[in-house]
Amino acid sequence: MIRFSFILSLLLISCSSGAMTAAPVQVTEANGNETAELKTTVGFPLRILQNKIAGSHLIAKPYTDRRVPAMVRIIESFPHGSDFRYDIEFKGFEPGRYNVIDYLQREDDSELASAPLWVNVEPILAADKVRPIPLPQNTSQFRSYYVPILFVSGIAWLAGLLAILFYGRGTLKKASVVIKTKTPAEKMRPLIDAAIAGNLTSAQQAELERILSEFWSGKLNLGHLPADQLRSTLREHPEATKMLEQIDYWLHRPAGEATQPVDINALLKPYQGQSTTTASE
Repeated sequence: MIRFSFILSLLLISCSSGAMTAAPVQVTEANGNETAELKTTVGFPLRILQNKIAGSHLIAKPYTDRRVPAMVRIIESFPHGSDFRYDIEFKGFEPGRYNVIDYLQREDDSELASAPLWVNVEPILAADKVRPIPLPQNTSQFRSYYVPILFVSGIAWLAGLLAILFYGRGTLKKASVVIKTKTPAEKMRPLIDAAIAGNLTSAQQAELERILSEFWSGKLNLGHLPADQLRSTLREHPEATKMLEQIDYWLHRPAGEATQPVDINALLKPYQGQSTTTASE
């Protein structure tokens, strides 16, 4: 029996100590007949439990203005006959003496006439420290030159851009690239060698005729004449007809007949002009 009583006492002591340490706010009980003022400190919530207030149900006034020095919140209400008991939380933001009833109102908007419930909010700071300590001013004697340097750099960059746009491009010279291509004689020489050897293919013959047609059409300003008309025109030209007649001889000579000696260089002399193309970049 003694052991059971000892264990029960330990359990009661641990429960009561846990309840005391778990409460995050100051809690006090009040009743309708109590006239003693309640106390708290600035910013510290005070809970007033089971406080009876006569009349219809009450609600807390909305806290919409941050300049109001206190705020009240009804945690829970309990019917008590025709009246109600309330668990109220009060928080004061400035030192002073406040009536909790001033921060409540009837839910049905009827008049609230009740005995005052005073709470004295005491300050935490010292009397001469009513505002936060101001930050110390920067006493450095060094001046920041970031803005002037940034401004000068921007002007220099803009001046360089304008110089490139209006002066730099005017002095640039366009580079000329000369692309050297083969002359008609250089193109025709391997084809003529194949014709002399009797190995000229149909594709090579068409290529040889194309080179001759393009060369003389450009030199004589013949334009785009039909092939038969161009050929008859070239037959009448003293220099063009020499190459045409010689090519016909090489292509159509009898088989086994010896080739007549021809000065190829003299034959290709009219076609030795340089063919170059100039391009600018």
